[in-house]
Amino acid sequence: MKDPAFLFYSSDFLSGVQDLTMEERGQYITLLCLQHQKGHLTEKMIRLCCGNAAADVMAKFRQDDDGLFFNERLEIEVGKRKAHTEKQRARAIDGWKKRKNQDCDTDATASTTANATALPLENRNENRNENEIIVEDANEKKTRRKKFVKPDENDVYNLMGELNAVGNNFMSEDKLVNFARTFMDHYEANGWIVGKTPMKDWQSTVKNWMRREWDKIKNQKSYGKQSNSTADSINKAEQLFRDAVAISNARDQARQDSTPA
Repeated sequence: MKDPAFLFYSSDFLSGVQDLTMEERGQYITLLCLQHQKGHLTEKMIRLCCGNAAADVMAKFRQDDDGLFFNERLEIEVGKRKAHTEKQRARAIDGWKKRKNQDCDTDATASTTANATALPLENRNENRNENEIIVEDANEKKTRRKKFVKPDENDVYNLMGELNAVGNNFMSEDKLVNFARTFMDHYEANGWIVGKTPMKDWQSTVKNWMRREWDKIKNQKSYGKQSNSTADSINKAEQLFRDAVAISNARDQARQDSTPA
């Protein structure tokens, strides 16, 4: 099935089209969508879709060996998303095969579980069981606990975006993108360790990061308000002092004028 979406970096797009008119921007995004759905584009496809596309718009597309046009950045993002999807599918299938083999070695009651997982890729929860491992306790009762699977940058960015929206967008889009990348770089570098223990729940860690950032920004705003209030008080005091000096000077001048020569 055709992937219905591709990753769209709004800040990168805006910086990339700042030299285009609004009409040219419309042509550009339309051709990107057409490439995502149809693949590399012929001149006829471009003409039918956008008429005579501007030269500045076409400069953002390359030609392959067959003379077809494509945007290189979009090609990369589509490829990354496809590779990630295939990796997740392969993991789900491997997990399903392992569980099926385990179920075949257990009693007949396990067949219900095997039937329930017979089509692991038919629903949106395809990765849920893949992230669980079975542990047997002393009483031979099976319990389940989640196995940590590190997220990719898209997962982190999407969750941060949801939390940012709840917080009335206290972070700008550019800062949010950089914040997600900083999160990934930090934990990729330290082996996904929180404190001194391996990370168990990356969503909770993201929430903690966003909560700390919210508190920091809130404190900065609070300090800014306090500083503004202090500045207003200083300005008022300075104005009163200047007024007092002016009145004193006026009185001195009046006394000098009234003194006989």
